[in-house]
Amino acid sequence: MADLSAAGVFISYRRDETGHVAGRLADYLRGKFGSARVFIDIESIGPGRDFVAEIDRALADCGVLLVLIGRQWTTIVDDQGQRRLDDPDDYVVLEIRTAMERKVRIIPVLVDGVEVPEEEELPAVLRPLSRRNAVRLDFETFRSDADGLVRQLGLSTQADIGRRAVLKWGGGAAALALLGAGILTATRWARDRPPKPVWAYQTGDEVYSSPAVDRGMVYVGSVDQHLYALDAADGQLRWRYRAEGSVTSSPAVADGTVYVGSNDGHLHAVDQASGASRWKFPAGEVIHSSPAVSSGTVYVGCRDNNLYAVDAATGKQRWRFPRGGWFNSSPTVAGDVVYVGCRDHNVYALKAASGKILWAFTTQLTVDSSPAVAKGIVYIGGDDHLVYALNASDGGLIWSFVAGGGVVSSPWVAGRVVYIGSDDGNLYALDADTGRERWRFDTGNGIRSSPAEQGGLVYVGSRDFNLYALDAANGKLVWQFATGGPIDDSSPAVADGMVYVGSLDGRVYALPLS
Repeated sequence: MADLSAAGVFISYRRDETGHVAGRLADYLRGKFGSARVFIDIESIGPGRDFVAEIDRALADCGVLLVLIGRQWTTIVDDQGQRRLDDPDDYVVLEIRTAMERKVRIIPVLVDGVEVPEEEELPAVLRPLSRRNAVRLDFETFRSDADGLVRQLGLSTQADIGRRAVLKWGGGAAALALLGAGILTATRWARDRPPKPVWAYQTGDEVYSSPAVDRGMVYVGSVDQHLYALDAADGQLRWRYRAEGSVTSSPAVADGTVYVGSNDGHLHAVDQASGASRWKFPAGEVIHSSPAVSSGTVYVGCRDNNLYAVDAATGKQRWRFPRGGWFNSSPTVAGDVVYVGCRDHNVYALKAASGKILWAFTTQLTVDSSPAVAKGIVYIGGDDHLVYALNASDGGLIWSFVAGGGVVSSPWVAGRVVYIGSDDGNLYALDADTGRERWRFDTGNGIRSSPAEQGGLVYVGSRDFNLYALDAANGKLVWQFATGGPIDDSSPAVADGMVYVGSLDGRVYALPLS
């Protein structure tokens, strides 16, 4: 076994297939081994650097190559219809082939229930991969699976290596003692003492879901397979609804019903007052997309490559829109049009009544960001590092802005400013008309949380464990609040003088705005 006291761990993956788990795994391993010993291309290669040369350098230094294998790993094709694994210059093929030549230890990591590829499914140069012992990494059992992977690596862990001090995840009194304290983060001390939480509710597992606030209640999902209804004032549990899979989708509330997707492959409609099930709509796969409700119809994307329109009262399908990629993006309804991003590299505009396609705008990579529509313009981010402004009527490009990493965060438009986060760790403020950068704020780790602006402050969560409040005019730090884990997809919700957000420490937090 390679000695990794100085060497590192290289994560090989495809962004449009296993990018959703690669970043999470990288964060987890960095917490164990330190940032300097974990290589992932989207965060480890700086702007302007030669991609192939950097990959080659990293492989020369690494002791273990983790190959993330998803359901389409052996079949995914390029723009010319050629299977990527058959292309000798494909970056995944190059990574594995180079690691084999250098006798680097290779561990296949099977994501979300896939099996090890058979030899005949692989090109000759990669066939030894099918004989390697593999480990599993499933969304619902991520923590225990990742712990098992660390044990398989057999490496000594370090609590604090490199530039960033990584807070250990914790629970009980030790973790609670950190709440509200001024804590040193990746880049700076908070200027002022952060507000103390009014309450923090502990769920049974990680919280990716974004809170929805309505009529004095906070609704939020958890990986523990529950949708929670919490009193917005004191965090007391009013009810919880059990799905049969993790609830990472964010709920939508309309006309006395809470709608939310689940990894059990269903869209759930839950009575707002009692938490009783009204109906369940069966889709074909995991629903991470968050539903949008308009004019008696619920719109939601699914990882079975369909966008669904479902009757809000009965749960009956009205139409579906099939594509060649997942819908992690959450749809936005403006007037009689539904806008949504797709992992087939496109942004779509559809007739809300029929699902008929009005236009499609093709980006360079997958689109997990959800669109915002304001004054006839659609704003959305892409995994190709770009933020796009599109004409809402015909999909024509108005402008694009280049970020330093993939843009999964969804934009917030306030006046003539677009706020959006990036995997490069920056929150950007862009001129809504021109795309010109007004300011940026570096949190030190990736931002997938979507910002919210109110009262001259912008709130956003970061994978560096912190919720930030920034001056909307100039991006200056007003305060930051440290949770016990990364804030990933959960986006802050601002209502009635409070900001609510979920964290991968399993808690939902309520903080006063001032």
